[in-house]
Amino acid sequence: MKDISSTLSMKQLFYIAFLCLIMLTSACSTTLNLPEIEINMERLYLIKYTTWGHHSLAFYNEGVLTEFTYGDWQLFALNKRDSWTAWKNMTFFTQGALGRKQTAWDSRESFCDKFSGCETVVPFLAPANKAEALHKKLQQAYNSNIHTEVYNPDEQVYFVKYDVTYWGFHNCNHELVDWLEFMGADVSGKVFYKPDFIGGMKPKHPLIQ
Repeated sequence: MKDISSTLSMKQLFYIAFLCLIMLTSACSTTLNLPEIEINMERLYLIKYTTWGHHSLAFYNEGVLTEFTYGDWQLFALNKRDSWTAWKNMTFFTQGALGRKQTAWDSRESFCDKFSGCETVVPFLAPANKAEALHKKLQQAYNSNIHTEVYNPDEQVYFVKYDVTYWGFHNCNHELVDWLEFMGADVSGKVFYKPDFIGGMKPKHPLIQ
């Protein structure tokens, strides 16, 4: 019998292996154990989008929401959403992008109306010192690359080049997990594609529509 590897190119074999890994990593449900309650806690917002199961994180201070989001430079910053770019940039290491959006918000307003493609949002609490440290870290990362800033009008978000490399196994959701765990959360299970961070959140919080 002819060796099957001789009839398949390396790219095809890699693609098959990649699909197998997707299926394996999609088999487990997502669990998000929120940080332990401390004396000083800060409220943040986990935003879920309709596109690609994407999530982002928002901070609130003095009437202003500041959203940070992570993705691939071509896909997110330059809005190249064709299937070839998506496959290529999930398969190989590519330039990461850090997005930032700042918008005024009153708690009486609809949260999702402020963010294009927002499916739902849920608030959660994190230790204030850790939340503030993460906010400062992301602001510094953004400002240090402000010379690369571009605006994506479809997403209504500004992006800069980010030092964290993007690919399939460190995509937008993996970076979000890093941010959550920086604040003391623990995330396990499905992360690669369409993770259910909100459904797997413990303890539960009421959704804000």
